[in-house]
Amino acid sequence: MECYNIAYSSVFARPGAWRPPHGEDGLSLAIGFFDGVHRGHAEVICEAVRIGLSRGLKPAVLTFDPHPRLVLGQDPERVRVLTPLEDKIRLLEALGVRIVYVIEFDRDFAGVPAERFVRELLLPMGVQTVVIGFDFRFGRGGAGDAETLRTAGDGRIDVRVVGPVVADGVKTGSSEIRERLEAGDCEGAARMLGRPYEIRGVVVGGDERGRQIGFPTANLSLKHPYVLPRHGVYAVVAQLADKGPDRPLAGVMNVGVRPTFAGGDNAPRVEVHLFDFSGDLYGREMTVSLRHFLRPERQFASVDSLVEQIRLDAAQARSLLRDTVAER
Repeated sequence: MECYNIAYSSVFARPGAWRPPHGEDGLSLAIGFFDGVHRGHAEVICEAVRIGLSRGLKPAVLTFDPHPRLVLGQDPERVRVLTPLEDKIRLLEALGVRIVYVIEFDRDFAGVPAERFVRELLLPMGVQTVVIGFDFRFGRGGAGDAETLRTAGDGRIDVRVVGPVVADGVKTGSSEIRERLEAGDCEGAARMLGRPYEIRGVVVGGDERGRQIGFPTANLSLKHPYVLPRHGVYAVVAQLADKGPDRPLAGVMNVGVRPTFAGGDNAPRVEVHLFDFSGDLYGREMTVSLRHFLRPERQFASVDSLVEQIRLDAAQARSLLRDTVAER
């Protein structure tokens, strides 16, 4: 798959000078931030792919990085994402996208009027079809919509609008998925995503509390600012980057501040205990797929009480994950 970045200066500083790096092929283009690449996004993207294949156009996506809210001044701690760009590109490729254009979103780009966006970017790209979600807005102040695409494109762009996808009786959306994760409802989030929610990081050294109590854990330093689920214990399936796609590992994950142990800070930690695994994990990349919420994080009266609860958590997780891991 081809991936290209687009900076404000390369397109709008010298109007008419920019030429798309993919060449002169016509595009069937889905536009959006697509955080999560959830079922609603997949409908938009797959429609662009379908149209592209039927009309001899290259299926493409135009997305943005970083998150527009971050550029517009929101607290970075509040602007966490479901799918960082690297994960997003991988998911787009799996849906059949051939080209991804990434707008390097900054305040200059945020100030581009919607009409200029169409005339100076989309038309020179060779866009013949645009597919957007029903609530998509673009351009300065979010003033652009489907009708803007049609009028500013002088009738040269076929615009398709995809309606909402409903799951559990509500509209599938990135905000709704975040709410479910923050409530510990990883199964509800998975129904909206169309797959289990995943986070990815590198295993780093810790204080070895888990090893000392008989449950060694991999301390995960997240590679990106992922949305973290509710503090608590989860049944998970992990994958090590160098183990291949056929080596899933069942386990339990704790997200939280470990209140039973005094002297820690308030920064949440992500710790994973893998079943039936031995070996050195330090420095290895791990992807963790959340399958079931087991219980909230809580403080125990003693370490012995905590150990007994971890044994129960592990037994419950093994039971829940038995068929999931066996299927892989």
